Amino acid sequence: MSQLETLATVESCFRLLSACFYEPEKDLFLEQSVCENLNRLLSSFSSEAAAHAQRMAVELSNQEQQQLALDHSALFIGPFELIAPPYGSVYLEKKREVMGETTLEVIKFYQDAGLQVEEREPADHIAIELEFMSFLHSRETAALHDGSTEEADRYRYLRRKFFSSWLYPWVAEFSRTIGEGTDNGFYQALAECLAAFSEAYQQRVVEFDASA
Repeated sequence: MSQLETLATVESCFRLLSACFYEPEKDLFLEQSVCENLNRLLSSFSSEAAAHAQRMAVELSNQEQQQLALDHSALFIGPFELIAPPYGSVYLEKKREVMGETTLEVIKFYQDAGLQVEEREPADHIAIELEFMSFLHSRETAALHDGSTEEADRYRYLRRKFFSSWLYPWVAEFSRTIGEGTDNGFYQALAECLAAFSEAYQQRVVEFDASA
């Protein structure tokens, strides 16, 4: 794939993975072919991640909306102790607490990228961080299309820095915690897809950028 094709592919993958961590709506996911589109995009980027996306599609079709919502809540929302807290600070800090110092660093990063931070969820929620990565890629792609090399370089730096500092370091543990904490096939496959995609992104994009 060309540089622009890779950027477009991973931008969409980050966006689709982000959607899967919000409150699930089975009918909407099926209508928009979320898992199938993720599988198609990943097939040219990471065969391992694509296989997990394919399993996501199968598992989703076999799920009842109520069970999907219950398992999502048990994993990521509560009301009791969360099985797999979806917040970076829980994994990055010794106190393993929500809204820690690293959360404030993530907020500052968003602000430096020109985004306003909403209060509906802590800023280091997995869905928000994945969506932010999609945003950074879209801005880099737009700058390249416009011939704005300096602007493209800025967004390339931001997405490499953000991924390496605030997302990649906790994805593996988070994904493993999901897999160990639920017997819901859809969320098990989602966790494996996220982990495989993150590894592929680290090797094929971040490390490649650093050596270029």
